[in-house]
Amino acid sequence: MLYAIGITVILGILAFLLFWWLHLLFVGILICFILITLLAPFVDVPGMVKAGKLSYHSVFLLAEAPKDGVLNLHGGTLFDYVYVLDFKASGKARTAFILQHYLEGLLHLIATYEQQEAPLTLRWTSYIVNQRTAARLGFKPQPKDGLQQLILAFNYGNLLVSNSLAKGKLSFPKLSATQTYEASLEDLMVRKAYIKQLLKRMQG
Repeated sequence: MLYAIGITVILGILAFLLFWWLHLLFVGILICFILITLLAPFVDVPGMVKAGKLSYHSVFLLAEAPKDGVLNLHGGTLFDYVYVLDFKASGKARTAFILQHYLEGLLHLIATYEQQEAPLTLRWTSYIVNQRTAARLGFKPQPKDGLQQLILAFNYGNLLVSNSLAKGKLSFPKLSATQTYEASLEDLMVRKAYIKQLLKRMQG
């Protein structure tokens, strides 16, 4: 992986120099920006996990450390898509695999925090999970989180590659469908049996 990152960095520098020489500096900067966002998860995610700022509840569901009673959830990053997905499987099978691990992650999260006495709010901003699915899992739509939407837009190249890997074809993520959801830990615990049932159905 370090070899691949090194090659990508070298190609990015060469592309920047080429477009600078062609007096297309903006294009060179744009290419470098996209390459940085693509490479960032391969550095940031392991580092944040090691520092305890981020934890995996499944291979495709991550969570930040709780802060002021709020725990922010994140779907898998490009780092996870590259290392975990079976690229011999169909796009439909890959998508089902990701959703299955969302459910496994929620169950692991419940098991991790259900014994604590302090209330905990789970917050999840996603362009993948729709309101109907979220409601079944115990999440309610909230006013859109502008910061999270800005972060998703900033990482659009990253999301485009991840979404295309999941679908098995070029697939542009619809950021207009991005929604912020919240659920209390108690809400999620009430849905625990349903989540288990849904997971069993997907595994079967």
